[in-house]
Amino acid sequence: MRKVPVVGRSSLVGGLLAVFVPCLEAQGPPVPARPISPPTQDSVRSTALSVDSMELVLEREVFSYPVYERRNPFKSLLAGSADGPLFEELTLLGILHSPDPDLSVALLGAGELARGGGDVASSSRTYRVRRGDVLGNIRVLEIRPALVVFDVREFGLSEQKTLELKRPMGGDTR
Repeated sequence: MRKVPVVGRSSLVGGLLAVFVPCLEAQGPPVPARPISPPTQDSVRSTALSVDSMELVLEREVFSYPVYERRNPFKSLLAGSADGPLFEELTLLGILHSPDPDLSVALLGAGELARGGGDVASSSRTYRVRRGDVLGNIRVLEIRPALVVFDVREFGLSEQKTLELKRPMGGDTR
């Protein structure tokens, strides 16, 4: 371990004074402080008027969004089993038409039975829908005597599609 000589206090103070005294002399004489006078009525009124006439302005950042409906970013892009059938899976099985559009019912099939294969017990599903009903991304717009008009929403776009009732072959069309 190396020993460092200790400098005496008097020599340390003397060294510091030698450095800082020229700096203090370079500053010049101190400026006398002016006495503070109490405020007059006029100065108080002018200050009050300036405070009263000040307008407080709060500015906020304003956001605007487009009017059209946006797709939910947390919803799966793949429509289907959880939300309902895809339009391409549907087949129009039958229509119960009424002069009152709210009472008309369409019978839709999805799965093997709807495509003409398999039996009733196979993986198929039948839907009874009325005007305004929603199946996944499909909304029923109109039910006519021989066809059903749908509004299909895919990826934020809306398209009208129809399904027609197939007539049996060789049967009477009346």
